[in-house]
Amino acid sequence: MSETNPDRGRRRFERFDTNENVRAVDESGVDIGRVEKVAAGGMQIRLAETTLRARFQPGTRIEIKVVESGHVQQVLNVEVRVCDGDLLGVQFLN
Repeated sequence: MSETNPDRGRRRFERFDTNENVRAVDESGVDIGRVEKVAAGGMQIRLAETTLRARFQPGTRIEIKVVESGHVQQVLNVEVRVCDGDLLGVQFLN
């Protein structure tokens, strides 16, 4: 007999859209891209340039500064979970 898991395929945390002005930059100040969605466990970023993909292999840990309207709102340590096309998915570590 097989059990079915009703939570399978569901996200652990609800995602929320952000406004167009929320950006993610790395510790050097390089624009990673626009923060599109945020959840309690992480965020999704649309890469500013697809050439940035090579920097973000799954498992890579980086420091990201979340910038809104030119002001740093938050500094976060994250781990890359997925980088597919121009989308980067990261998990919060702190």
